[in-house]
Amino acid sequence: MHTLAGIATLALAALPQVPAPASIAVPLTPAPAEARLPWSPKGASVPLVLADGRLAGSFALGHAATPPVALRLEKSGGTAHFDELLLDVDRDGELEESERLRTTPKEQRGKWWSSFEASIAIPLPEGQGTRAYPLSLWFVEDPAEPEAKPALRWSRRGFVEGRFELGSKPAFVVVTEMQMDGVFDQRDAWGLGRSAEEARKSSSRSLEGHAWLDGRAYRLSALDADGQRIAFESFDPGFTEAQERERLDTKAVDRAAARAEAPLAFEKDFAAALLRAQLEKKRLFVDFQTTWCGPCREMERWVYTAKDVVEAAAQVIPVMLDGYEQRELVRRYEVGGYPTLLLLDEQGKVLARATGYRSIAETVAFLRESTVARGTAEQKK
Repeated sequence: MHTLAGIATLALAALPQVPAPASIAVPLTPAPAEARLPWSPKGASVPLVLADGRLAGSFALGHAATPPVALRLEKSGGTAHFDELLLDVDRDGELEESERLRTTPKEQRGKWWSSFEASIAIPLPEGQGTRAYPLSLWFVEDPAEPEAKPALRWSRRGFVEGRFELGSKPAFVVVTEMQMDGVFDQRDAWGLGRSAEEARKSSSRSLEGHAWLDGRAYRLSALDADGQRIAFESFDPGFTEAQERERLDTKAVDRAAARAEAPLAFEKDFAAALLRAQLEKKRLFVDFQTTWCGPCREMERWVYTAKDVVEAAAQVIPVMLDGYEQRELVRRYEVGGYPTLLLLDEQGKVLARATGYRSIAETVAFLRESTVARGTAEQKK
């Protein structure tokens, strides 16, 4: 077990400098297998190389000196999609039959998903053995994108947590990866709570920042890279938890805005909308979205129902497109995230682009670029 003295203290120079109370040190252990967090980090991507009908690759996991994890995707006899994964779970550099995982590929919206779950052994320093690293892996085959470079994606399933006493009452801390590398550092996330469930719910806070418990702010002072111990201390950030929550609630203004009698009416047929734009000499406002896109749903609820947005859209033809169904248009307009908002002229040329949630004020300004663009074009005539 590492001693706290041997744990590197993280740089916190950017935080307010105030007299700090004694540091709270907490041993960490893997969370129960059935425990889950309410959020997931962005998955890591493993490039794959095709050889003899099999896809092979490897990825780093753990300290720099640790050998990479080798893997190979295969198809069992007679199957059309990859349904087997050989994964070097014991880190011995060999893909053995005992390390073969099997699944049944599932079709979702035209794509074939092969999903697996495993636990990789990560060596601990100084010959202390290994620690288990549970993870999920998935391979997606898209028949509509035959030239796409194959890649396997994966994300952590497990995390570490610890119990401590504060004010003569139990409290809990959770530390979980945000960067998929098998090493705990300030790029990852944490949370505090009076119960394990409360700590897990708040676990998406960056370790570079602070966490709250009972209205008091705490910042990281030390962290074991192998996730065996954490230390943190209370400090005064210069604001209360309620003040921070209010400042971070960027959608409060949108939720309080005046509503239109009817939400913005989007067309669904791009070709028909473009023809209408040509006939009416208007710009085209395109919203590329998907069914699983959270910010898209928020814009539908708070932005496209706002009185100011509906009024600003009077001079455009709005059309909403599902990125999974409109693959050709996604490629043509180089859509890389959702929602993607485009302002097009009557010929379909991009005049303006925005990606991600846009507030009512931002959307109004975006739509008014149509008037600016038209005025500029008319001046050139």
